[in-house]
Amino acid sequence: MRLSLQAAMMQAAIAFMIVASAGFAQEAPVQPPSQAEVILSGVSPERFNPTYGTAFFRASGAYFPADPRDVAVLIGDRQLPAGNLSVTRRIVAANYVMPAGPNVMTLRAWDNSGQVLTRETRLWAGNLTLEVAVVDGLGNPVGEGELTARLAADPAVSATAAVQEGRAEVVNLPDEDILLEVSHPDGRRGTATARASERRASVVLR
Repeated sequence: MRLSLQAAMMQAAIAFMIVASAGFAQEAPVQPPSQAEVILSGVSPERFNPTYGTAFFRASGAYFPADPRDVAVLIGDRQLPAGNLSVTRRIVAANYVMPAGPNVMTLRAWDNSGQVLTRETRLWAGNLTLEVAVVDGLGNPVGEGELTARLAADPAVSATAAVQEGRAEVVNLPDEDILLEVSHPDGRRGTATARASERRASVVLR
């Protein structure tokens, strides 16, 4: 049985409303990008981030829309629910959960002039803690120093920790190889590589 023209138009309208309700992340922006800057804090591409927390997007040179439904924050291709977002004219606070490893966090929004505001950032996240023992050549604990831990796959991602009583700790690590370097105030240094899932490592200063 053929649909009447009126019924066909009604089905098309319903289909449009279903697509429109999918959210900003599903739309293809047609406006030019905004010249405003979006500054990200709470997470960083240069450190090990926790797998859950709050990221803050601050608009400089424009305003965010008042309605959270006009703002989208994505982890990979998964859009966070609108209930995870708190939106003011200048700041979007996003409560996120992301898997351990590399992720891409993306903000999409319209600014107050109708232009596209966007920010895309690659982030490493993890939930492992690596305890590092720091000893001298005789195996004795070294009282002080500074530990730098770098991601072997991307050395620009790093963290520092103080050595106290021969021990240091690095948190929020993914299950990846970690490059460890310890420096002592007297000039001694030591390096090692450890897998974060091993939970423990040691560095010998010489």
